[in-house]
Amino acid sequence: MRYFYLLIGAIIISSCSQSLGSMPSFGGSQNLSAHLTGSSPKITKISRIRPKQYQKIVISGSGFGTMKPYNGDSGYLQILDTTGRWSAGYVSATQDDSVWLDVTSWTDTQIIIKGFTGAYGQSYWTLKKGDHLTVNVWNAQNHSGPGAIHTKVR
Repeated sequence: MRYFYLLIGAIIISSCSQSLGSMPSFGGSQNLSAHLTGSSPKITKISRIRPKQYQKIVISGSGFGTMKPYNGDSGYLQILDTTGRWSAGYVSATQDDSVWLDVTSWTDTQIIIKGFTGAYGQSYWTLKKGDHLTVNVWNAQNHSGPGAIHTKVR
């Protein structure tokens, strides 16, 4: 019984931590469906990202699905600062980012972010010039993806 409580505690702690690079897992039938419909996300362009909290970031491409604007985390968008080793905007069974994204528009071909919110600026969770970033997008309807693009903070 003691091991059961240890396992439960480990699950709770891991769900509250901010780990780098966790991706959602979905059933094979959903991925097969996305493959057959051709709606896997593809990022073709991302606007310049600067070392500031509030800025307009535009992600362009196709197969993103649609979502209502939100300020927080989702299971469909993640900005990884691979240099600073932190992540923003993503939630899953094993990850819940403390730094959120303020998404003002999400269409099948374009996502617009107004800035970073939540715990941005606390600890080491800030963008610095030269940081390497990976932006991941999953389709909000069929969960396929991620489509990814790599960029640097300029």
